Amino acid sequence: MKKTYSRYLFRLLLLFSLTLSITSYAQVKAPEKTAVSINVVNRPLAEVLTIIEKQSGYKFNYDQTEVNINQTVSIKQKSTLKQTLDGLAGQLGLAFNINGNYISIRKGPKASPVQTRSISGLVTDAKTGGPMPGVNVFIKGTRQGAVTDANGKFVYKLNGNSVDNLILTFNFVGMKTQEIKVGNENYFNVKLEDDALGMDEVVVTGSYTSDKRREEVVGSIEQITAERLQTDRPIESFDKMLEGLAAGVQVETTTELNTPVRINIRGIGSLPTIGSSRTTSSQPLYVIDGIPAYEQQKGNEGTVFNNESYLNPLSNINPDDINTISILKDATASALYGANAANGVIIITTKRGTIGKTTANFSYDTGISSFINEYKWLSGSHYYSLLREAYMNAGTSATQASQLAGSKTINTDWFELTQRDAVYQNAGIDISGGANKTSFRFSSGYRKQEATSIGNDLQKIYARLRVDHQQDRLKLGFNLNPTFTKSSNLSNYGGVTLVPNISPYAENGTYQDIQGVPNPLAILEQNENRNQGIQLQASANASYQITKEILISGTFGADNYQNKQTQYFSANNATGRNVNGRLEIYDRNYLGYIGFLQAGYDKTYKKHTVNFLIGSQVENKDTDLLRGAGTGFTFDRLRTLGAASLQTSASSTSSSATISYYSQLGYDFDKKYFANFNGRLDKSSIFGGDKQIAFNGSAGLAWLISNEDFLKGNRVLSSLKLRATYGSTGNSRIGNYSARGLYSFGTSSGDLYNGNVASYPESSSAPNPDLGWEKNHKLNFGLDFTLFKKVRLTAEYFNNTIIDLISSVNVPLETGYSTISANTGKMRNSGFELSVNSEIIETKNLNWNLAFNLGTVKNTILSFNNGYSALYSTAADAAALRVGNSANAIYGYQWAGVDPQTGTERFYDANGQIKTASEINALPITSTSVLANRLPSFQGGMVNSFRLKNFTFSFNILYSYGASKLVNYIDEGDGRNLQSRNQSVNLVDRWQKAGDITDIPKLLIVRSIVPNSSRYLIDISYIKLSNISAGYQIPNRIARKLHLNSASVFANATNLFYWYKDSGIKGRNGVAEKRFTYPETSALTAGIKVGL
Repeated sequence: MKKTYSRYLFRLLLLFSLTLSITSYAQVKAPEKTAVSINVVNRPLAEVLTIIEKQSGYKFNYDQTEVNINQTVSIKQKSTLKQTLDGLAGQLGLAFNINGNYISIRKGPKASPVQTRSISGLVTDAKTGGPMPGVNVFIKGTRQGAVTDANGKFVYKLNGNSVDNLILTFNFVGMKTQEIKVGNENYFNVKLEDDALGMDEVVVTGSYTSDKRREEVVGSIEQITAERLQTDRPIESFDKMLEGLAAGVQVETTTELNTPVRINIRGIGSLPTIGSSRTTSSQPLYVIDGIPAYEQQKGNEGTVFNNESYLNPLSNINPDDINTISILKDATASALYGANAANGVIIITTKRGTIGKTTANFSYDTGISSFINEYKWLSGSHYYSLLREAYMNAGTSATQASQLAGSKTINTDWFELTQRDAVYQNAGIDISGGANKTSFRFSSGYRKQEATSIGNDLQKIYARLRVDHQQDRLKLGFNLNPTFTKSSNLSNYGGVTLVPNISPYAENGTYQDIQGVPNPLAILEQNENRNQGIQLQASANASYQITKEILISGTFGADNYQNKQTQYFSANNATGRNVNGRLEIYDRNYLGYIGFLQAGYDKTYKKHTVNFLIGSQVENKDTDLLRGAGTGFTFDRLRTLGAASLQTSASSTSSSATISYYSQLGYDFDKKYFANFNGRLDKSSIFGGDKQIAFNGSAGLAWLISNEDFLKGNRVLSSLKLRATYGSTGNSRIGNYSARGLYSFGTSSGDLYNGNVASYPESSSAPNPDLGWEKNHKLNFGLDFTLFKKVRLTAEYFNNTIIDLISSVNVPLETGYSTISANTGKMRNSGFELSVNSEIIETKNLNWNLAFNLGTVKNTILSFNNGYSALYSTAADAAALRVGNSANAIYGYQWAGVDPQTGTERFYDANGQIKTASEINALPITSTSVLANRLPSFQGGMVNSFRLKNFTFSFNILYSYGASKLVNYIDEGDGRNLQSRNQSVNLVDRWQKAGDITDIPKLLIVRSIVPNSSRYLIDISYIKLSNISAGYQIPNRIARKLHLNSASVFANATNLFYWYKDSGIKGRNGVAEKRFTYPETSALTAGIKVGL
């Protein structure tokens, strides 16, 4: 592993060094760096040459018999010496040759009928007058153009027979797009104005199509800029920052490091696996700079240490590298992604370099986090008295009950012993620059983050290199993203609930087991669960503008991920004592590649604009897993497989491939009426023989009413647009062999092969050649409007119907299997979304921006195949799926309280009759009813951002209403498992004698299994102040005295305030369904950013 790290690091440093060397070499070419400013009209060439000599220090020599120095020249140029000479050469038909400090002039080749002219300019903010780096300067109707450098300047060479008639477009997020006819000008001074939340903002629509102005977008796309992300937070992955920033996007975070969050866009898109808390196929597709990124499993797909078995594909992106995030919700926006777009698409574009002087920025921030609203457990003495009471309720004598209850003086706080205040550190640097037509941006950083749970930490070294080059009609791009990750994951959820009146240490000072349960302190000290991963993502792209209307492009990307997981269960504690220590090593290797090839046509004729796209895609994914295990270790600290007395090994491999063809047709008339049509054909190896091919498509219409004559110039209604789309997308992320079945190798002893143990293949999962694609048919209506050029609102209604849902269904045992994966039914998600963005105050010294969003979703199972009305697992399972109800419904029985006379628990059956727990458990599973819904009825967020001169301040508020969960800390906190688990302090309100009115039953040593009921249901509706940020930009005059280009400081606080509808909640992460997880954390951080 160390050699692998070194090899990748060496390649990265070598590539970076070569890039810098090339850039440096370009920068020392004096003609490209020598500034020249000239503005003459009809003056002799000799006079022009004298002006250039004085400004540049270069000397001209020429043969007067060959060069007419008296011919008149008109030139307006403010750029480099080389560009000025190129302009003169094209105008006069001369050739300039630079040798040292001398420039020789001679007649050039015969003039070409194609005009060539260099143009340059400066782009500034109309309000502040400051330069604007990163502005896109394109020739209208093409992808040709330039990007302004750090000083707001751009240079570009025009070619063509109608150069004077070309139109330049200047685009920048949040600013009005400006168009300028080239004419006879060579230098342009452009001032961009704030878009005032209008329709000119450029929206990133994906890698397949060109970016569009907001007014031209037909589909449902929500774009989040880097500024809204607030990246100065102690979060190891930016997807956790999306919470509350987009309407209809639900983000379920976790306190576990390096694990992906669950993101649902407009509800769940696939049936949840009954009895499981995670459905991978319900997640959106992530696309980073045009290349899809997928979740990867850890080495071991599930152990006692790991709550989640997936690694986060987005944690490899440094949040500071992100330029924009686009969330594609409806079919028109995402149809071109076909095979994996059923649950929406999230597109991430990273920052690119700017041509000009090389600049560098450094940042560092650190902070500390701790749990909020910690659980309130019984003390040792209090627990002793309640356990003694339970024994006496069972008929045990007082003396014997006192003995059985254990110590009444020991008080062990397991939560305190296994938790900590966690430290976070992050340092990063980025370098950007370029010369001529090549730009680069390199960033790298180191992150170290502890979890509040001891034994969990994460270290990450990341880097990203992006190189872009444009040579006339040719564009080239290259991205490289290596990441090195090291983590420890010794989570021990059950340990914090152990009984408090037993010491963790035996009399001899060693760790002792706690009533047969592994000692959590021993696990933290003696066991291991380490992950080491290397991921290398790379992509290259090229495009060529054949004509003004026709563009061809291609992209190739590769993703290689290697992860080694090492788990050791020590012989010194209960986890490995029975086998004298156990070592497990998992080595997982993933290699995926994807390629695109496409051609586009874009033509504007008078009021008509037509664009057409056709392309193909091929994708392949291979995963290999090697497992080695050993038991029986003579020396517990010698943890290698060679030291084990018994060794085993196993391996597996998995592959899938997809080939696709897609097309898109767009049309608009007079920038008023827009139409968009998409089609995509996918063939995937995942499905059965005649089910491998799927076609998905969409159609969308939009009417920009504000461009109609009767509404133009309206001071109140600045913009108004109606949108309607319909189409389908597919889902193939279901496992590579769900249709084909799987085989594994078993062993048999006997007189086979001369008495040796024989291996033989056996079928481990059932094939289903009829298994086909899930499809999501999406209907969307949208209304976009802007008031007073200050307030932008978007309202949308969606109705998504998912057909051919895939789930596991029971089959007759005579088939040799118990279940099979099959297309089982139909489901609908529908809802309403509202987004508001307002510049309330916008002055030179003071800005106040308010962003608000709200989203609702209703989920309904419409039908199951073969006449089924429901799918069930077991009677105790709360995740049954029934037609007419939500797939997120929680089933069980209504709580009828505690019998005041006996102290026993009571429940209502389906007929409203009161039953005991044992009577309820005897009922069939069909007798349960809907208790609540796991997903909220509505949710959203609000972000307030302020700027007062050099000070910035912002705060985020999140809210959610209507979601509930079944939680076991109530189940086990009201007396269940009293002998082996600590209990909630709420147990003081238990039933003790006849006539007591309470909801906590009589304490018993043995209790009936309690069914799911409203007794254990928590309403997790909440409002929380999720983030507060403050910053100060140090004045430039002070920064320059410190030999810095810029400097700023910032501070951040997360999760400062919670309000929950149910006051018993300890944070959403503390109420995971039917299992214990830690509460959420609050954090305080501070940092600095400097420009070098």
